[in-house]
Amino acid sequence: MYRGYNGGWASGGYGFGFPWFGIVAGILFLALIGLVVYMMLRLRKIERTSAAVPVNGSVPRSIEILDERFARGEIDTETYRTMKEVLETK
Repeated sequence: MYRGYNGGWASGGYGFGFPWFGIVAGILFLALIGLVVYMMLRLRKIERTSAAVPVNGSVPRSIEILDERFARGEIDTETYRTMKEVLETK
């Protein structure tokens, strides 16, 4: 029997024969969006953390900046040594 456009071929006209399919699909969609947002935030956190770790034994950027400040004469020798020691112990 033909039920028309609103009824469709499914039981009750809700789609796929399940009257609660729309609710389940909505919940799954929101869960998917939540998962994508969580993964993006997690990736940003990993990128920030990995930026502080030297790669292949290279000098971290903070020590490079300290060296530049010392070379320009912005800080004295004692301050330079103290700050470098603190940065190297981290």
